[in-house]
Amino acid sequence: MSRFHSGEKHVQESVGVRQMAERVGGSVYHALPEPAQAFLSSSSFAAITWFDTAHRIWITPLTGEAGFLYAEDEHTIVCDLTTCSAPAILEQQFSDAPGALVVMDFSARLRMRVNGRLESADGLILRVAEAYGNCPKYITRRRPNAAGETKAAVAAVTEKTFLDERSIELINRSNTFFVGSYAAAGGADASHRGGDPGFVMVDENTIRWTDFPGNNMFNTFGNFQSNPETALLFVDFQTRDCLAVTGEIERFTPSSSGRRAAHETVFAVKSAKFISRALAQSWQIVAE
Repeated sequence: MSRFHSGEKHVQESVGVRQMAERVGGSVYHALPEPAQAFLSSSSFAAITWFDTAHRIWITPLTGEAGFLYAEDEHTIVCDLTTCSAPAILEQQFSDAPGALVVMDFSARLRMRVNGRLESADGLILRVAEAYGNCPKYITRRRPNAAGETKAAVAAVTEKTFLDERSIELINRSNTFFVGSYAAAGGADASHRGGDPGFVMVDENTIRWTDFPGNNMFNTFGNFQSNPETALLFVDFQTRDCLAVTGEIERFTPSSSGRRAAHETVFAVKSAKFISRALAQSWQIVAE
């Protein structure tokens, strides 16, 4: 039985990688193996996909000193909200709600994706449905500076229905962003995108970016195919500011890893939250 839902299969078939995707999909776990648990407990950065009470999808950062994320057991991830910065999500309550994490080790250029169900009980809990690693492609090597102020120092969130000048400036200088997506058949997903500054193009209502070939599973694109409602997160690693955006995918054209061409994805903005001092610490790029 395939692990992929109909949207993912449709995209895989459209670029001729269905069989390859099924082979790659064999690396997806339904529990956290010990290396994945160790990776969690050593991590200082994650992005989480979630839904608010108005059923809008968001993806926002979770940051702090290593240890704020940990595996209680192979099926349960705990985020200690008292020891990390978790802007926008703190006031939310979850009960068996769809959610997903992409956990980053920028210095080692490693990432892990986990999806499942969220609960609010003794912190934030993600019940694991699927977990798997991704390749290091397009990850900029970074390291955190000494931990600074945490969630108590997060400024008030500014929400608008368009992208203002400071939001556009943040996007224009970004070489990294994160995508939150969802399909009823497959649940929530959180993924990473990277490129040189300028690979994302923006005006006050629309965000466009160049999509490069990836692992051929097309989890994110499959969700786009099934449900255009999507969230984006842009991070200024120096100022610690973040921009969380929710909206819809208007157009996308996937490309397989066997093709050199890259294609543009177009996203229409519905609402944007500018979050000052969202990260627990600043980060600096490490020369390759």
